[in-house]
Amino acid sequence: MPLLSEKDISYIKGTFDKRLQSDVELTLFIDKEDECDYCQKTAELLRELSAINPKLKLEIGNIAADKARARSLGIDKAPGLLVSTKERKMHVCYFGIPAGYQFSALLDDIIDISNGKTRLALSTVEKLRAVKKPVEISVFVSISEELCAGAVRIAHQFAMENEKIWAGMIDAEKFTELAIHNAVTKVPKVVINGIVNFEEPLPESEFLEYVLSVTE
Repeated sequence: MPLLSEKDISYIKGTFDKRLQSDVELTLFIDKEDECDYCQKTAELLRELSAINPKLKLEIGNIAADKARARSLGIDKAPGLLVSTKERKMHVCYFGIPAGYQFSALLDDIIDISNGKTRLALSTVEKLRAVKKPVEISVFVSISEELCAGAVRIAHQFAMENEKIWAGMIDAEKFTELAIHNAVTKVPKVVINGIVNFEEPLPESEFLEYVLSVTE
């Protein structure tokens, strides 16, 4: 049974046909030995999505068989998705199925990457592009929580503006051990470089201040 309804497909097709400019690469790594169905459902969702518009280029790999390449792309667990382009190196990642409210974040990420620009304030972009040190932003989410999508979108747009920034959505319900290690008690929880964290949705400007604090 398809994961996307005919209504969903019609809406996405209309939006993508109007708004996508350049090709977007969706690189998914799955674990074929995984006993849960997260990997297969994620693969099926992305197959259905990529079939809607030819500008979406989907590649599915096995993380166990190609661990070195996956890690070089910033993917260290499965299902792990990188959204990027052939021309520009970006670290916009999803760990777990990008469904529920996270599906809308994925659609917006695709549009921004295809158009080569984010929706961030100019002052934010200028500060992000000045960052010289590596920054890793992990956003722990539940796909059923609407506020999580906003935090994911801000983090991902930060990564789009500077290749030094890695940003990943992490499904706390799928990756429970990682969530416990990072003391996730509510979502969204944002962890930056493993040392700075906050547990509430913040506006872009305040989120940015946390990111800049680890680069000083």
